[in-house]
Amino acid sequence: MSVSVHQNRKSRSSTGSMNISLFHKPSHPDSVLTHLNALRKRCMFTDVTLWAGERSFPCHRAVLAACSRYFEAMFSGGLRESLDRDVNFRDSIHPEVLELLLDFAYSSRVIINEENAESLLEAGDMLQFHDIRDAAAEFLEKNLHSSNCLGMMLLSDAHQCKRLYELSWRMCLVHYETVLESEDFYSLSKEKLLELILSDELEIEDEEVVFNSVMRWVRFDLDDRRQHLPDLLRAIRLALLPSDCLLEAVACEELVMADQRSR
Repeated sequence: MSVSVHQNRKSRSSTGSMNISLFHKPSHPDSVLTHLNALRKRCMFTDVTLWAGERSFPCHRAVLAACSRYFEAMFSGGLRESLDRDVNFRDSIHPEVLELLLDFAYSSRVIINEENAESLLEAGDMLQFHDIRDAAAEFLEKNLHSSNCLGMMLLSDAHQCKRLYELSWRMCLVHYETVLESEDFYSLSKEKLLELILSDELEIEDEEVVFNSVMRWVRFDLDDRRQHLPDLLRAIRLALLPSDCLLEAVACEELVMADQRSR
């Protein structure tokens, strides 16, 4: 048949040797992404629409799955989402943040700034855009200071950003008195507060600062936190408290006197 004749026919330039030439166009990936992005914006060949708030984002499943294990699992897991034309995140992700993630998926570029870094870290972790999560964490590392280190510590702890967590944790220990003035201080769990005040690296000039911080943390949510006071008091180096502070705590501090364990 003509097909077999064609398969056996040698090139006119063939000499029977095994000469091989590899053609590689370095710009090809960017060119393909650019064209896919153009197709997305024209809604051509899109096969899924993401929703965030009231905004819709037509996309290509293959592109999303190639960039995110979250979407790869969603579209290949045999669940309802693998067949639906719409995926609705509702209010779990801000539309502008989702738009930034999609722009990255189709261009390999994203602008990170002080206004969007935390949101990109959270959304990148949620949707498993790990490169975005790590890039946002690196940006936040470079912008750590005493007034935001506690918030960064809590954020990085929740999203498995180990280096950001370690840097912000150390800064919290060095600037504990500044940390006390932030609203994030009252969001600390009992376990995390204990970890802070028990650390040998905690830098304070007066143990009374630790005592007062514990009392403020307990009073912020007295009904739920009263029970934790004895454990927290055990973590305070009472021998380093000024005698007048210690006497006043015992004689005048109602929370201490009201609990036998605390006394």
